[in-house]
Amino acid sequence: MPAGIAWFMTAFLVLWTGTAVFATIKPRYFWQITQGWKAFKEPPKAYFVFSAIGTGIFAVIGLALLLLPFYHSR
Repeated sequence: MPAGIAWFMTAFLVLWTGTAVFATIKPRYFWQITQGWKAFKEPPKAYFVFSAIGTGIFAVIGLALLLLPFYHSR
């Protein structure tokens, strides 16, 4: 893989994983940033619980994709 594409892919995965970790830790604040401006009221607590679970899965996927080259090279 060319070096430019590898750097772009790494930068994308770091951004993806960082955003997913942030959304997992602070789902209510992430909702306020992304959806809160167009809502009349806040969603129920279950929404934030399921949102944290879903973004946690995406964070694990991003971390696995970031670490994949280190395990593949062995």
